[in-house]
Order: sequence, then C-alpha cells, then structure tokens
Amino acid sequence: MSSLSFRRFTSAYALREVDPAVLIDFMRPHAAFLAASGVMLPTDPAHLDIERVEIALLTNVGGLPVELVDALWHLHEMATPLGMESLLAAAQAAGLELPLDHLSPADIAARVWVENPDLVRRCHTEISVSRRRSFETFVPAPGATLAWATPGPDRLAALEAGVVAWYAAHRRGPGARVLFFDHGDEVRFLVRHGGPYRREGSLDEGKPGCVRYRPMAHGLIVFDRRTWELRINAGTKGECAAYRQLIGQHIFGRADIFPADPDRYDLEPLRARGRGSLICSHITGLASVRLVELTMYVGGPFHRRKVEKADDVLLALEHARESIPDDALLSVATFEVRFTDGRKPRPVTIRHGNKATYTRDTDADLIEAFLRSGGFVKGGGHALVAVA
Repeated sequence: MSSLSFRRFTSAYALREVDPAVLIDFMRPHAAFLAASGVMLPTDPAHLDIERVEIALLTNVGGLPVELVDALWHLHEMATPLGMESLLAAAQAAGLELPLDHLSPADIAARVWVENPDLVRRCHTEISVSRRRSFETFVPAPGATLAWATPGPDRLAALEAGVVAWYAAHRRGPGARVLFFDHGDEVRFLVRHGGPYRREGSLDEGKPGCVRYRPMAHGLIVFDRRTWELRINAGTKGECAAYRQLIGQHIFGRADIFPADPDRYDLEPLRARGRGSLICSHITGLASVRLVELTMYVGGPFHRRKVEKADDVLLALEHARESIPDDALLSVATFEVRFTDGRKPRPVTIRHGNKATYTRDTDADLIEAFLRSGGFVKGGGHALVAVA
C-alpha cells in the first residue's frame, strides 16, 4: 500500500467533511484503539469530539492499526469528485441505497466503505489504473482467427491463476488479482499485484530501525473490440510480455495471438506531408493538433540525437526555411492536442515503435483516430467476429 497521506484528514475542519453520524460508523470497528487513545465514540453524533479523534490519529501515526490505515487511506483517495462519481455508479449497481442530497464526496466514500469496503477498493483500483498514461500496443498475428466472446468466470479464473503464478515465480509475493470491466467497445483487465519487497531505514523516537513491506502495484490491459488492438501498461518489460501472453492464452485461446511487434507507429508522415499530416478537422471531437517537440536520431560515432522544440515545430522550420533532415530517424514526437469541447490542450507523445503516452487514457479513441488518419499507424484493420 502507498504510504498514508494525512493531507485531507489532519484537522478538525477536514474531518468535518464527513457527516458525524457516518464518521462514527466508519470509526466503530476501531473503537478499542480510539478508547485506548482517550476517545470514546458517542451514540449521539452531536457529541462527537472530532478534534480528539484528530489528536488520536496524529499522535499515533506510526502505530495506527493496519485496518485503520487501510480505511483512512481509501477514504482520503476516494473523497474527490471523481471518486464520488465512481462510487455512486458502483453503489447503484450493487443495490446500495444512499441519501439523495447533501452528501460530500467524503460522505459517500465513508458510507460505501461502511457497507462494502471491497467495493471502495475495487473503484479505487479502477480509478488508479485508469490514470496510467503510457501504453504499448499490439495487434493480432497475420492470419489469426479473430473471434471475441466475453470471458466467463472460468476463463477469468484461469487468467488470474496465471497472473498469480507469474508474480509468485518472480518474487513479487502471493495474492495478485485480476478485475474485469466491460466498457462496451473496450474491455479492461486491471491487475493488482505486489511489488518487489522493500526494506527502508526508519527513525522511531530517535532510535534507528527498519521498515519491511511489499508495496501494492497495478497493471492495466485494454482490449479494443473495434480495432482488435491490445494496449498494455505494465511496470516492466517482463510484466508486459506476461500480460500479452496470458491474455492470449486464457482469453483468446492462443498465447501468441498478439506477437511482440515493435513497429506499429511511424513518424515518417511528419517529413513526407508536414503540417498536412496533422489535419484533424474531420474527426469529431478534435479541434487542432500541433507538433511541439520532435526528437531525431542523427547517428554517427557519438550516436547524436537532435531535438526540435517550439510552439509549432513544423511552422518554425518553415519560417526558418529549414526542413526535417532526410537522413534522420524520427524517434519521438510530442503533439499538443486541442479538443472541441473546450478542454485544455493536452500532450500526446508517440515513439517510433509501439508506445504512446497520453495525459489521459480516456483520450485514446480520438487520438488513435487522428493517428490513423494522419498515416502514423502502420497496417490496416481486421475483420471482426463477435461471439455471444
């Protein structure tokens, strides 16, 4: 688990973001710890002394029960507008009834935690992993039979067993989980697993010591039903390869259906078509695209790289009566993408090969449409077969 941050829950004012009645229910499993710290949970919410709860937490930061740390950490993480939206949808799907009005994000996070802590953990996992920005993309092998069927419990269990075995064999500890989410055109497999074991020096009341723990980590696998592309965000190359093969084996029945093809993106249209490759007016949702940074590999005995950076690199080159060198390999391009809905422009970085980095994974559909239209994506689409 990430270290607990008390930025939200370190003052009486912040604790009052949670309705006192709900806060009492939230703290009730830890009543013995609070009592040992001089805090008794009242039956009447009006008599809750929030400042004393705050003092109990702050004076025992290094000795809080693990379960209380877990609860406070998830409350901190999910007490946001995005967390509120996710929890409301999940609570409705799970049949949990919540009041209709006067609920802060912290209220909802605390209420859902009281009813179903695993539901909060699941929503937090989805939000955390959905923030991942850098993906490697893979396409099916030539001649592969493309037939999609929503995986049932048996296939998902087999996939999870394979993931658990891989992480255990690579010294990441037991207990990995695979969570499946169906978002229509896209399906997501969220992988929650342990990281490498850590030992860190600590100082407790002036005495040196050592803290030992295994941090929590996440991976994300996105399958696009429309294009049959597999996008993977993983911590290491080994994890990425394992995800690709395990998904192929247990979800598609063929471990090598998504080969490790390193050549999906091609930046050559920037040299061949210039600003013409950045036209996006025909793509609903996009207003403009500018090239703001271009890394070129020139080579030579010193393996020279050249970086062009400007508000508009192609326009700047034209103004200087220069061009992209014919003998340079275009290795990395960063675009500034402006959306028609008024959202702030966001950067998108494409690396020669198969790696794309978005500010938000939710931008993927529009960005991929632009890249295909501009000729930055190699190859064509596949005929798809949907199986109920």
